[in-house]
Amino acid sequence: MQSRIRQLQNQLKPDTMATTQYTFFDIPTNTTPPRSWSPNVWNARGVLNYKGVPYETEWVEYPDIRVRLAEMGIASKGGLMPYTLPMMRVTTTQNDGSEPQVKYLTDSADIAKYLNDVHPTPPIDFDSVITDEAVKFFNANLMDSFVGLVLCDVDLVLPERSAAYFHETRPKWMKMPVKEFKQKKVNEGAWEKMENGMRALAEFLDRNGGPFVQGEKVSYADFRLLGYLMWAREAGPPDVWEKIEGWGGEVVKRFMRAFEDKGVLARLTY
Repeated sequence: MQSRIRQLQNQLKPDTMATTQYTFFDIPTNTTPPRSWSPNVWNARGVLNYKGVPYETEWVEYPDIRVRLAEMGIASKGGLMPYTLPMMRVTTTQNDGSEPQVKYLTDSADIAKYLNDVHPTPPIDFDSVITDEAVKFFNANLMDSFVGLVLCDVDLVLPERSAAYFHETRPKWMKMPVKEFKQKKVNEGAWEKMENGMRALAEFLDRNGGPFVQGEKVSYADFRLLGYLMWAREAGPPDVWEKIEGWGGEVVKRFMRAFEDKGVLARLTY
């Protein structure tokens, strides 16, 4: 009798199961294949990779982001950048032949939290106090120098159309051409600020023994910091990354290696 029940359950199982597909929207570089570089994108891509979740990447150039998201019904955020990436499309298909259900997640933190809820292993600590502290630390110690020495040279790694879009849009909030803005930041001490900030980051990561903010425990704060570092590594000039590694020392190198060991940095081109 029990074997007959199990047989019937197995026969019914395919009709009641659903499959879920993740499509992750990212901004390409001008390399073949493209590489993921955006800090906000890495906040979510890093979690996808850490969870080992299968997903597809759709590369969208800067001038196409608004068109691509609008045609999917994504609402504008307003402001100077009304449509931004990352975005993740979640497509759930029932095996009963019904229409697939589609959900769009348009914020890196929302994507990360969704993934942690649906795929709880390995876990990520989303304590907002810890994350807020890490972000405030970076903003206070490193953001200004990263804007001057990393952001201003992003066009060098972008495809031609995206680079042109970058130079068209970024001066609207910089209030001057990008090259002038970079020189202004250098004149204001961007290199010294970066050196001091990276040494402070090493102390921040090492206060609980590392390699992560809470020691061995992985939190979303770590992914936020990783996003900034991947921004510099993948989009900044090589000499900037060399200095960042040197000033951050073994502590920051150990932080990056820990993510490598967990497979987080293995997937950045597809």
